[in-house]
Amino acid sequence: MKLHYLVLVVILSTGIQAFLFFDFNRTSQMIVLLFTSLAYLIWGIVHHWLYDDLHLKVLAEYFSLAVLANLIVFFLLFRA
Repeated sequence: MKLHYLVLVVILSTGIQAFLFFDFNRTSQMIVLLFTSLAYLIWGIVHHWLYDDLHLKVLAEYFSLAVLANLIVFFLLFRA
């Protein structure tokens, strides 16, 4: 089980590092964020599927968090 969380830490830390690496290009930062969110969503699905507790409510929670993170960062990056 600890390996699952290590994978999550790697996904999120890689996403943060890539986001900071592309600090000169907002579009690239959004692409990095989208891929990181997608990886987070896939990780959540696989994690709960392996432990036989994948439900629509859990899927909606991971999806909602990914969308919320994307919206917050999008509006912060592209504010006027």
